[in-house]
Amino acid sequence: MNYKSKVIFSQRDLTTSIKNDNYLVVKAKYGPSRLTKIPLAISEELAFFVAAIIGDGHLSGHKLQIIFECSDLNLVIYINEICKTIFSRKFNIKPIKLRENRLPTFCLYIDSKAIFNLLNQVFDVKRGKKSDVVKIPEFIAKSNVCIKKAFVMGILATEGGRRKRGIGMSSASFYLWKDIIFLLDNLGIKVLSDKWKNKKYNKEYYGISFRKDYISLITRGCQSGQMDQFLRKYIEEG
Repeated sequence: MNYKSKVIFSQRDLTTSIKNDNYLVVKAKYGPSRLTKIPLAISEELAFFVAAIIGDGHLSGHKLQIIFECSDLNLVIYINEICKTIFSRKFNIKPIKLRENRLPTFCLYIDSKAIFNLLNQVFDVKRGKKSDVVKIPEFIAKSNVCIKKAFVMGILATEGGRRKRGIGMSSASFYLWKDIIFLLDNLGIKVLSDKWKNKKYNKEYYGISFRKDYISLITRGCQSGQMDQFLRKYIEEG
C-alpha cells in the first residue's frame, strides 16, 4: 500500500467531510468533534513533527492522545504551530511540576484520533513505552532527501545536544541508532558511534557524534525555516 492509500485507510473510522488530491478533512463519527486536516503527502514539517514525537513524545497506551514533553518551551510552541499549519488544529500546552534535580518541562497534549491514527498506523509509532524499539519510519526512509533531513533535524532537536566536542545524540533504540548512522552517511556526514551499558537500568544505550560544521549539510537545499534554529542553538551553546 502506498503512502496516500495508507493515510486514507488510517482514517477509515472517522467521517470524511473533504477529500481531494492533497488532504482529507475528518472528524469523529459520533459526538462533538473538531475537524482535522490530514495531508496526503509527507512535507518537511510533517517529517520534523513525526521525529519530534519519536524523540520526546509518546502515544498514550489507554486513550487516543499524543503527549509531547520537553524542557524547551520554544520547541513545544513550534510543534504546536506545526499542528496548526498541517492539521489545522491547535492544542493545550501545560507546565509540568518541577521535579528535584530536573529542568522544568512543558507538555503539549494532542487530543486527536485522526493524528493518533496517522502516527500509529502510517508511521508505525507504538503506543506506550517505545524508547528501545523506535526507528525511522519506512515512508520517511523512502522519501526524498529533504524529508530525510527534516526528520534528522526533528530527532536532533529532541534527542540531540553537545557530545564529544560536537553534535550528537544517544538512544536506547539500536534500530534508530543504525538508521540514523546510515542516513547521515548518505548525506556525507562522517559519524562516530559508540554504545554502552547503563548499569542502573541494565540496558544498552547507543550514541553518535559528528562535527558541528556538518549541520550545514543537513539544512542545505531544503525549506527548513525555523527547524534548523533548534540545531544551531547547540552550536552557539558549544
